Amino acid sequence: MCWRRPKKIETDRDGRVPVELQLADEQGFPHRGYIESFNNRLDPNTGSILLRTVFPNQDGRIVPGLFARIRVPLSDRHPVLLISERAIGTDQAQKYVLSLTPTNTVAYQSVTLGPALEGKRVIRTGLLAGDKIVVNGLQRVRPGMPVTPQEEVVSNRGGVSVAGR
Repeated sequence: MCWRRPKKIETDRDGRVPVELQLADEQGFPHRGYIESFNNRLDPNTGSILLRTVFPNQDGRIVPGLFARIRVPLSDRHPVLLISERAIGTDQAQKYVLSLTPTNTVAYQSVTLGPALEGKRVIRTGLLAGDKIVVNGLQRVRPGMPVTPQEEVVSNRGGVSVAGR
């Protein structure tokens, strides 16, 4: 049986769907706004739908004609597993990481990737929080090899961690 979350989109205290905006010369998505309205018709040629969003613009940086990216949430916030992109390998058509067994032996572990988030990659399946993975020295180890791990102390923003969307 597969457990699924209810399909809810996060809203603010006023019941509005929050969105984030990034101008072409900015890092991250520093501008916060909300969806004011959206068209009820999907364009079959482009697969797009028209949204109208509202962003505070006290400093006047957002002007007509600028290129910008908007991030719209597709689900409610939920915990995800994040790992460094350096730990991910490609084996023909599948992605994998090298994990450590309880006896500190390297094991091949296929994973399903999600989106990139702040320099890390979301892992949808294949790993659990607390699993140990090889990040450095991937070229020198192979599955089945015994290793002496050097653990890295991880904050909520690095390595293998559980974080919000």
